[in-house]
Amino acid sequence: MNEITGTSQPVLPVGISRVGRQPILDRNLNIYGYELLYRSDEAFSETGFDGDLATARTVLDSFLEFGLHRLVGPHQVFINMTRAFFTELQPLPIDKSRLVIEVLEDIEPTAEVINGVSRLHAEGYTIALDDFRFEPRWNPLLPHCSIVKVDILHLDIDAYQQQINELKSMGLTLLAEKVETREDFDRVKILGFDLFQGYFFAKPQIVTTSRLSSNKNIVLQMIAKINDQNSDIDEIASLIELDANLSFKVLRFINSAAISFPKKVTSIHQAVIYVGMHRLRAWSTLFIMAGMDNFSPELITTSLVRAEVCKSHVTELKLGDPESAYTVGLLSTLDAMLPLSMQELVNELPLPEQMIEALKERSGPYAMSLQCAIDLEECHWLTEAAQSMSVERLNSLYVKALERVEMIRGEFA
Repeated sequence: MNEITGTSQPVLPVGISRVGRQPILDRNLNIYGYELLYRSDEAFSETGFDGDLATARTVLDSFLEFGLHRLVGPHQVFINMTRAFFTELQPLPIDKSRLVIEVLEDIEPTAEVINGVSRLHAEGYTIALDDFRFEPRWNPLLPHCSIVKVDILHLDIDAYQQQINELKSMGLTLLAEKVETREDFDRVKILGFDLFQGYFFAKPQIVTTSRLSSNKNIVLQMIAKINDQNSDIDEIASLIELDANLSFKVLRFINSAAISFPKKVTSIHQAVIYVGMHRLRAWSTLFIMAGMDNFSPELITTSLVRAEVCKSHVTELKLGDPESAYTVGLLSTLDAMLPLSMQELVNELPLPEQMIEALKERSGPYAMSLQCAIDLEECHWLTEAAQSMSVERLNSLYVKALERVEMIRGEFA
Protein backbone atom coordinates (compact mmCIF):
# COMPACT_ATOMS: atom_id res chain seq x y z
CA MET A 1 0.00 0.00 0.00
CA ASN A 2 1.15 3.54 -0.73
CA GLU A 3 1.68 5.44 2.53
CA ILE A 4 0.19 8.66 1.18
CA THR A 5 -2.81 7.80 -0.96
CA GLY A 6 -3.66 4.35 0.35
CA THR A 7 -3.79 2.97 -3.19
CA SER A 8 -2.19 -0.26 -4.27
CA GLN A 9 1.22 0.03 -5.95
CA PRO A 10 0.83 3.48 -7.54
CA VAL A 11 3.00 4.28 -10.50
CA LEU A 12 4.56 7.68 -9.87
CA PRO A 13 5.79 9.41 -13.01
CA VAL A 14 9.44 8.93 -13.76
CA GLY A 15 11.22 12.28 -13.57
CA ILE A 16 13.07 14.71 -11.44
CA SER A 17 11.65 15.74 -8.10
CA ARG A 18 10.82 19.43 -8.04
CA VAL A 19 9.62 20.99 -4.82
CA GLY A 20 9.43 24.69 -4.08
CA ARG A 21 8.65 26.56 -0.89
CA GLN A 22 6.87 29.71 0.19
CA PRO A 23 7.61 31.28 3.58
CA ILE A 24 5.02 31.83 6.29
CA LEU A 25 5.87 34.69 8.65
CA ASP A 26 4.78 35.72 12.13
CA ARG A 27 3.76 39.19 13.35
CA ASN A 28 7.42 40.18 13.79
CA LEU A 29 8.22 39.09 10.21
CA ASN A 30 10.21 36.10 11.45
CA ILE A 31 9.92 32.74 9.74
CA TYR A 32 7.29 30.46 11.25
CA GLY A 33 7.40 27.83 8.54
CA TYR A 34 7.30 27.07 4.82
CA GLU A 35 4.55 25.73 2.62
CA LEU A 36 5.99 23.17 0.23
CA LEU A 37 4.77 23.54 -3.34
CA TYR A 38 4.74 21.08 -6.20
CA ARG A 39 5.02 22.21 -9.80
CA SER A 40 5.31 19.91 -12.77
CA ASP A 41 3.56 18.98 -15.98
CA GLU A 42 3.94 15.36 -14.89
CA ALA A 43 0.92 15.65 -12.57
CA PHE A 44 -1.30 16.62 -15.52
CA SER A 45 -3.02 14.12 -17.73
CA GLU A 46 -5.84 14.07 -20.24
CA THR A 47 -8.29 14.11 -17.34
CA GLY A 48 -6.71 17.10 -15.60
CA PHE A 49 -4.59 17.71 -12.53
CA ASP A 50 -4.00 14.70 -10.30
CA GLY A 51 -4.10 16.17 -6.79
CA ASP A 52 -3.39 12.87 -5.03
CA LEU A 53 -0.34 12.36 -7.21
CA ALA A 54 0.94 15.89 -6.58
CA THR A 55 0.47 15.46 -2.82
CA ALA A 56 2.21 12.09 -2.83
CA ARG A 57 5.13 13.44 -4.83
CA THR A 58 5.48 16.51 -2.60
CA VAL A 59 5.59 14.42 0.57
CA LEU A 60 7.84 11.70 -0.78
CA ASP A 61 10.23 14.09 -2.50
CA SER A 62 10.46 16.42 0.47
CA PHE A 63 10.98 13.88 3.22
CA LEU A 64 12.56 10.92 1.55
CA GLU A 65 14.67 12.38 -1.25
CA PHE A 66 15.58 15.96 -0.38
CA GLY A 67 15.48 15.66 3.38
CA LEU A 68 13.31 18.04 5.36
CA HIS A 69 16.10 20.06 6.94
CA ARG A 70 17.61 20.79 3.55
CA LEU A 71 14.36 22.40 2.44
CA VAL A 72 12.99 24.19 5.49
CA GLY A 73 15.67 24.07 8.19
CA PRO A 74 14.22 23.87 11.71
CA HIS A 75 10.87 25.41 10.78
CA GLN A 76 7.33 24.07 10.43
CA VAL A 77 6.32 22.58 7.10
CA PHE A 78 2.86 23.07 5.56
CA ILE A 79 1.61 20.57 2.96
CA ASN A 80 -1.70 20.41 1.09
CA MET A 81 -3.48 17.09 1.40
CA THR A 82 -6.30 15.79 -0.77
CA ARG A 83 -9.41 13.88 0.29
CA ALA A 84 -7.79 10.46 -0.06
CA PHE A 85 -5.32 11.22 2.70
CA PHE A 86 -8.02 12.11 5.24
CA THR A 87 -10.23 9.16 4.37
CA GLU A 88 -7.46 6.54 4.18
CA LEU A 89 -5.51 7.91 7.18
CA GLN A 90 -2.17 6.49 6.18
CA PRO A 91 0.95 7.46 8.22
CA LEU A 92 3.43 10.08 7.03
CA PRO A 93 7.24 9.67 7.16
CA ILE A 94 7.78 12.77 9.29
CA ASP A 95 7.73 13.96 12.88
CA LYS A 96 4.15 15.16 13.41
CA SER A 97 5.36 18.06 15.56
CA ARG A 98 6.96 19.61 12.45
CA LEU A 99 4.00 19.13 10.12
CA VAL A 100 0.93 21.25 9.38
CA ILE A 101 -1.60 19.36 7.23
CA GLU A 102 -3.76 21.61 5.06
CA VAL A 103 -7.33 20.67 4.15
CA LEU A 104 -7.83 21.98 0.62
CA GLU A 105 -10.80 24.24 -0.08
CA ASP A 106 -12.20 21.91 -2.75
CA ILE A 107 -12.59 19.00 -0.31
CA GLU A 108 -16.24 18.53 0.61
CA PRO A 109 -16.52 18.30 4.43
CA THR A 110 -18.43 15.03 4.45
CA ALA A 111 -18.87 12.91 7.57
CA GLU A 112 -16.02 10.71 6.40
CA VAL A 113 -13.66 13.66 5.96
CA ILE A 114 -14.69 15.21 9.29
CA ASN A 115 -14.06 11.90 11.04
CA GLY A 116 -10.63 11.60 9.43
CA VAL A 117 -9.62 15.15 10.37
CA SER A 118 -10.85 14.52 13.92
CA ARG A 119 -8.73 11.38 14.25
CA LEU A 120 -5.63 13.12 12.92
CA HIS A 121 -6.15 15.98 15.35
CA ALA A 122 -6.54 13.51 18.22
CA GLU A 123 -3.27 11.84 17.18
CA GLY A 124 -1.42 15.14 17.58
CA TYR A 125 -1.30 16.46 14.02
CA THR A 126 -1.74 20.18 13.40
CA ILE A 127 -4.57 20.77 10.93
CA ALA A 128 -5.10 23.93 8.86
CA LEU A 129 -8.10 24.88 6.75
CA ASP A 130 -6.92 26.29 3.42
CA ASP A 131 -8.64 29.21 1.63
CA PHE A 132 -11.26 29.61 4.35
CA ARG A 133 -14.21 31.73 3.19
CA PHE A 134 -16.24 32.09 6.42
CA GLU A 135 -18.84 29.62 5.13
CA PRO A 136 -21.00 27.63 7.63
CA ARG A 137 -20.23 24.33 5.90
CA TRP A 138 -16.74 24.39 7.45
CA ASN A 139 -17.98 24.78 11.03
CA PRO A 140 -17.89 21.02 11.82
CA LEU A 141 -14.14 20.98 11.07
CA LEU A 142 -13.20 23.99 13.19
CA PRO A 143 -13.01 22.14 16.56
CA HIS A 144 -10.40 19.82 15.05
CA CYS A 145 -8.24 22.53 13.46
CA SER A 146 -5.52 24.77 14.83
CA ILE A 147 -4.95 27.17 11.93
CA VAL A 148 -7.35 28.87 9.53
CA LYS A 149 -5.87 30.24 6.29
CA VAL A 150 -7.80 33.11 4.69
CA ASP A 151 -7.10 34.28 1.13
CA ILE A 152 -7.47 38.06 1.44
CA LEU A 153 -6.67 38.97 -2.17
CA HIS A 154 -10.27 39.11 -3.43
CA LEU A 155 -12.02 39.41 -0.08
CA ASP A 156 -13.29 42.47 1.74
CA ILE A 157 -11.58 41.22 4.88
CA ASP A 158 -12.58 44.25 6.98
CA ALA A 159 -16.22 43.16 6.73
CA TYR A 160 -15.46 39.95 8.63
CA GLN A 161 -14.17 41.41 11.90
CA GLN A 162 -16.91 39.70 13.95
CA GLN A 163 -16.25 36.28 12.38
CA ILE A 164 -12.50 36.77 12.90
CA ASN A 165 -13.10 37.51 16.58
CA GLU A 166 -15.25 34.37 16.90
CA LEU A 167 -12.52 32.21 15.35
CA LYS A 168 -9.91 33.67 17.68
CA SER A 169 -12.19 33.07 20.68
CA MET A 170 -12.10 29.38 19.72
CA GLY A 171 -8.30 29.41 20.09
CA LEU A 172 -7.66 29.26 16.33
CA THR A 173 -4.60 30.88 14.77
CA LEU A 174 -5.44 32.99 11.71
CA LEU A 175 -3.13 32.96 8.72
CA ALA A 176 -3.58 35.58 5.97
CA GLU A 177 -2.76 34.33 2.47
CA LYS A 178 -2.02 36.45 -0.62
CA VAL A 179 -0.65 39.33 1.43
CA GLU A 180 0.83 41.43 -1.35
CA THR A 181 1.82 44.74 0.25
CA ARG A 182 2.89 46.29 3.53
CA GLU A 183 -0.52 47.95 3.64
CA ASP A 184 -2.19 44.51 3.48
CA PHE A 185 0.09 43.23 6.22
CA ASP A 186 -0.63 46.13 8.56
CA ARG A 187 -4.39 45.85 8.00
CA VAL A 188 -4.75 42.11 8.66
CA LYS A 189 -2.44 42.33 11.64
CA ILE A 190 -4.78 44.87 13.22
CA LEU A 191 -7.72 42.58 12.45
CA GLY A 192 -6.13 39.82 14.53
CA PHE A 193 -4.13 37.64 12.13
CA ASP A 194 -0.95 36.12 13.54
CA LEU A 195 0.62 34.39 10.51
CA PHE A 196 1.13 35.74 7.00
CA GLN A 197 1.88 34.29 3.58
CA GLY A 198 2.40 36.00 0.25
CA TYR A 199 4.81 38.28 -1.55
CA PHE A 200 4.50 41.27 0.75
CA PHE A 201 8.00 40.68 2.11
CA ALA A 202 9.36 40.97 -1.41
CA LYS A 203 7.41 44.05 -2.44
CA PRO A 204 8.34 47.70 -1.90
CA GLN A 205 6.44 49.38 0.88
CA ILE A 206 3.63 51.73 -0.13
CA VAL A 207 4.84 55.25 0.56
CA THR A 208 3.62 58.74 -0.21
CA THR A 209 7.05 60.02 -1.19
CA SER A 210 10.20 58.53 -2.65
CA ARG A 211 12.46 60.38 -0.24
CA LEU A 212 14.67 58.22 1.93
CA SER A 213 14.97 58.66 5.67
CA SER A 214 18.36 59.90 6.81
CA ASN A 215 19.24 56.43 8.13
CA LYS A 216 18.31 54.66 4.89
CA ASN A 217 20.04 57.34 2.86
CA ILE A 218 23.26 56.59 4.75
CA VAL A 219 22.70 52.88 4.17
CA LEU A 220 22.30 53.39 0.43
CA GLN A 221 25.40 55.61 0.30
CA MET A 222 27.36 52.93 2.13
CA ILE A 223 26.21 50.23 -0.28
CA ALA A 224 27.04 52.52 -3.21
CA LYS A 225 30.56 53.25 -1.97
CA ILE A 226 31.35 49.63 -1.22
CA ASN A 227 30.15 48.59 -4.68
CA ASP A 228 31.95 51.41 -6.52
CA GLN A 229 34.09 49.63 -9.11
CA ASN A 230 36.58 52.55 -9.06
CA SER A 231 37.43 51.97 -5.39
CA ASP A 232 40.70 50.21 -4.70
CA ILE A 233 41.53 47.72 -1.95
CA ASP A 234 42.66 50.33 0.56
CA GLU A 235 39.54 52.45 0.04
CA ILE A 236 37.17 49.51 0.53
CA ALA A 237 39.03 48.26 3.59
CA SER A 238 39.13 51.71 5.14
CA LEU A 239 35.43 52.24 4.47
CA ILE A 240 34.46 49.01 6.21
CA GLU A 241 36.82 49.70 9.09
CA LEU A 242 35.04 53.02 9.74
CA ASP A 243 32.10 50.99 11.04
CA ALA A 244 33.32 48.87 13.95
CA ASN A 245 30.11 46.85 14.03
CA LEU A 246 30.33 46.07 10.31
CA SER A 247 34.01 45.16 10.60
CA PHE A 248 33.25 42.79 13.46
CA LYS A 249 30.43 41.07 11.59
CA VAL A 250 32.46 40.67 8.40
CA LEU A 251 35.48 39.24 10.21
CA ARG A 252 33.36 36.92 12.35
CA PHE A 253 31.55 35.64 9.26
CA ILE A 254 34.76 35.11 7.29
CA ASN A 255 36.19 33.10 10.19
CA SER A 256 33.01 31.06 10.64
CA ALA A 257 32.43 27.43 9.81
CA ALA A 258 30.37 28.52 6.80
CA ILE A 259 33.51 29.82 5.07
CA SER A 260 36.12 27.45 6.45
CA PHE A 261 39.33 29.32 5.66
CA PRO A 262 42.44 27.41 6.76
CA LYS A 263 43.99 30.50 8.33
CA LYS A 264 42.31 32.93 10.71
CA VAL A 265 41.63 36.33 9.12
CA THR A 266 42.36 39.13 11.59
CA SER A 267 41.90 42.33 9.55
CA ILE A 268 39.78 43.73 6.76
CA HIS A 269 42.90 44.19 4.61
CA GLN A 270 43.67 40.51 5.12
CA ALA A 271 40.09 39.66 4.20
CA VAL A 272 40.45 41.47 0.87
CA ILE A 273 43.54 39.40 0.07
CA TYR A 274 41.98 36.08 1.10
CA VAL A 275 38.45 36.40 -0.26
CA GLY A 276 38.86 39.02 -2.97
CA MET A 277 37.18 42.33 -3.59
CA HIS A 278 34.01 40.90 -5.13
CA ARG A 279 33.11 38.62 -2.26
CA LEU A 280 34.06 41.15 0.41
CA ARG A 281 31.79 43.70 -1.27
CA ALA A 282 28.95 41.18 -1.37
CA TRP A 283 29.27 40.14 2.27
CA SER A 284 29.61 43.71 3.48
CA THR A 285 26.54 44.67 1.46
CA LEU A 286 24.66 41.75 2.99
CA PHE A 287 25.40 42.87 6.54
CA ILE A 288 24.48 46.47 5.74
CA MET A 289 21.16 45.35 4.24
CA ALA A 290 20.48 43.13 7.25
CA GLY A 291 21.01 46.11 9.54
CA MET A 292 18.04 47.95 8.08
CA ASP A 293 14.69 47.78 9.82
CA ASN A 294 11.04 47.64 8.78
CA PHE A 295 11.35 44.70 6.43
CA SER A 296 11.06 40.96 6.74
CA PRO A 297 14.24 39.05 7.66
CA GLU A 298 13.10 36.53 5.06
CA LEU A 299 14.24 39.05 2.46
CA ILE A 300 17.80 38.29 3.51
CA THR A 301 17.15 34.58 2.92
CA THR A 302 15.63 35.38 -0.47
CA SER A 303 18.64 37.54 -1.33
CA LEU A 304 21.09 34.82 -0.34
CA VAL A 305 19.28 32.05 -2.24
CA ARG A 306 19.13 34.22 -5.36
CA ALA A 307 22.80 35.07 -4.97
CA GLU A 308 23.82 31.42 -4.65
CA VAL A 309 21.65 30.36 -7.60
CA CYS A 310 22.93 33.22 -9.79
CA LYS A 311 26.54 32.41 -9.01
CA SER A 312 26.14 28.68 -9.71
CA HIS A 313 24.07 29.28 -12.84
CA VAL A 314 26.60 31.71 -14.32
CA THR A 315 29.46 29.37 -13.43
CA GLU A 316 27.73 26.39 -15.02
CA LEU A 317 26.86 28.17 -18.27
CA LYS A 318 29.94 30.42 -18.35
CA LEU A 319 27.81 33.54 -18.76
CA GLY A 320 30.13 35.94 -16.96
CA ASP A 321 31.82 36.60 -13.64
CA PRO A 322 30.30 34.38 -10.90
CA GLU A 323 30.99 36.93 -8.15
CA SER A 324 29.23 39.67 -10.11
CA ALA A 325 26.28 37.33 -10.57
CA TYR A 326 26.27 36.70 -6.81
CA THR A 327 26.03 40.46 -6.18
CA VAL A 328 23.20 40.81 -8.71
CA GLY A 329 21.20 38.18 -6.83
CA LEU A 330 22.00 39.79 -3.50
CA LEU A 331 20.91 43.27 -4.60
CA SER A 332 17.77 42.07 -6.39
CA THR A 333 15.58 42.55 -3.29
CA LEU A 334 16.90 46.00 -2.41
CA ASP A 335 13.76 47.69 -3.74
CA ALA A 336 11.73 45.71 -1.19
CA MET A 337 13.84 47.14 1.64
CA LEU A 338 13.92 50.76 0.55
CA PRO A 339 10.98 52.90 -0.63
CA LEU A 340 12.41 53.38 -4.11
CA SER A 341 12.02 51.45 -7.34
CA MET A 342 14.87 49.31 -8.60
CA GLN A 343 15.33 51.78 -11.45
CA GLU A 344 15.86 54.62 -8.96
CA LEU A 345 18.11 52.57 -6.70
CA VAL A 346 20.36 51.32 -9.49
CA ASN A 347 20.95 54.91 -10.57
CA GLU A 348 22.53 55.45 -7.14
CA LEU A 349 24.80 52.40 -7.35
CA PRO A 350 28.05 52.67 -9.35
CA LEU A 351 27.82 49.13 -10.73
CA PRO A 352 29.18 47.79 -14.04
CA GLU A 353 26.77 48.15 -16.94
CA GLN A 354 26.05 44.41 -17.20
CA MET A 355 24.95 44.24 -13.56
CA ILE A 356 22.78 47.35 -13.99
CA GLU A 357 21.12 45.80 -17.04
CA ALA A 358 20.21 42.68 -15.08
CA LEU A 359 18.77 44.55 -12.09
CA LYS A 360 17.10 47.41 -13.93
CA GLU A 361 15.98 45.97 -17.24
CA ARG A 362 16.27 42.18 -16.79
CA SER A 363 18.61 42.11 -19.79
CA GLY A 364 22.26 41.29 -20.38
CA PRO A 365 24.32 38.21 -19.45
CA TYR A 366 23.24 38.06 -15.81
CA ALA A 367 19.52 38.52 -16.45
CA MET A 368 18.85 34.87 -17.27
CA SER A 369 20.50 33.72 -14.06
CA LEU A 370 18.50 36.19 -11.96
CA GLN A 371 15.25 35.25 -13.68
CA CYS A 372 16.08 31.58 -13.17
CA ALA A 373 16.56 32.18 -9.43
CA ILE A 374 13.22 34.02 -9.22
CA ASP A 375 11.42 31.29 -11.18
CA LEU A 376 12.78 28.59 -8.90
CA GLU A 377 11.74 30.38 -5.70
CA GLU A 378 8.22 30.66 -7.15
CA CYS A 379 8.38 27.01 -8.25
CA HIS A 380 8.04 27.80 -11.95
CA TRP A 381 10.20 25.09 -13.49
CA LEU A 382 8.94 25.27 -17.07
CA THR A 383 9.99 28.83 -17.97
CA GLU A 384 12.60 29.68 -20.57
CA ALA A 385 15.11 30.69 -17.89
CA ALA A 386 14.54 27.54 -15.84
CA GLN A 387 15.07 25.41 -18.93
CA SER A 388 18.48 26.94 -19.61
CA MET A 389 20.07 23.75 -18.27
CA SER A 390 18.97 20.20 -17.59
CA VAL A 391 16.30 19.66 -14.95
CA GLU A 392 18.61 17.32 -13.07
CA ARG A 393 21.40 19.87 -12.86
CA LEU A 394 19.08 22.77 -12.06
CA ASN A 395 17.37 20.76 -9.35
CA SER A 396 20.71 19.91 -7.75
CA LEU A 397 21.86 23.52 -8.04
CA TYR A 398 18.74 24.84 -6.30
CA VAL A 399 18.80 22.35 -3.43
CA LYS A 400 22.50 23.01 -2.83
CA ALA A 401 21.74 26.74 -2.74
CA LEU A 402 19.09 26.13 -0.07
CA GLU A 403 21.54 24.00 1.93
CA ARG A 404 24.25 26.60 1.64
CA VAL A 405 21.95 29.40 2.75
CA GLU A 406 20.70 27.41 5.76
CA MET A 407 24.33 27.03 6.85
CA ILE A 408 25.08 30.72 6.23
CA ARG A 409 21.94 31.75 8.12
CA GLY A 410 23.12 29.78 11.12
CA GLU A 411 26.45 31.60 11.12
CA PHE A 412 24.82 34.89 10.21
CA ALA A 413 22.48 34.72 13.20
